[in-house]
Amino acid sequence: MDTKDAVMFIEVIRVGGVAGLTKRAQIDTDAIADEASVREWRQLVEQARPLLVSQPNVQSSSTRERDTFVWTVSVDDTTCQLGDSSITGPLRDLAQRTLREGRRP
Repeated sequence: MDTKDAVMFIEVIRVGGVAGLTKRAQIDTDAIADEASVREWRQLVEQARPLLVSQPNVQSSSTRERDTFVWTVSVDDTTCQLGDSSITGPLRDLAQRTLREGRRP
């Protein structure tokens, strides 16, 4: 199977903030009927992938600033955990869109 046609599973977990809440959402491209939407998700993941694989995972307790978020972003078997100031560009776009449009587990 070509990777462009592969089903992708995206999960984002955002923890913290003033209230210390956890927000979680998931996207499974196999469950999306609209092929144009699937292409948009694939494109967004491909733009974010270099950041996803290059980010060192943070230790939440040692690097977390007060009232900020810690983000965990997973695409298939690749996961990174970042502080709020470290999640930028296409990776932030992917994370925010997943939280906005994804299914809540």
